[in-house]
Amino acid sequence: MAEGLGRRVKQVTGQPPGPDSAPVDLSRIDPAIWRVLAGGEAHGPYTLGQIQQFVIEGRLHAASQISGGDQQPFLPIRDTPRLAEALAPAFAERARRRAEAANYLITARAPAPAEAALWRDLPACLDALGKHMQPIPGTFLLRSARSLSQVRAALAEALPKTAQVFVLQTREARLGWVGFEEDMAEAVRPVWNAPLT
Repeated sequence: MAEGLGRRVKQVTGQPPGPDSAPVDLSRIDPAIWRVLAGGEAHGPYTLGQIQQFVIEGRLHAASQISGGDQQPFLPIRDTPRLAEALAPAFAERARRRAEAANYLITARAPAPAEAALWRDLPACLDALGKHMQPIPGTFLLRSARSLSQVRAALAEALPKTAQVFVLQTREARLGWVGFEEDMAEAVRPVWNAPLT
């Protein structure tokens, strides 16, 4: 393995590795040439490694506009064969991650008598469902392999009966809730996914 690494270092730097050899210049292996057009502004330059990470994180998709240099036009990734091929493993990893889990936004509240129980029981319930954090009081982010109905059912079972919880599954933009009146669906439907005209 060390011998193979030595050959690669020699290919990149033109000199064999050794105690007196200069460190490998990674910018020659993966130069920061890629620019991303987002919100009408060009961002970058980025290395291909950074672009791959953006794809895995879901910050870029096949229609994202990318330029391979200062004078090159911005084109969708899917219309740039060399880039699309290089990013294929990153898109596959993103798809694998999306298939294995979903992200949820959860808000919760309870009347004063049950409030202490809510804040004790909710984190424990979320621990059992997946990874979570609380960015602001009463709002949680959850990443879980469970379906929306499973998350909702777990919350309904674990939390005080007077707690109210609203759950947004972000992948398909689906909603669930616990502790609201049965007519909540009728109240939500005219707003959720409704046309704005």
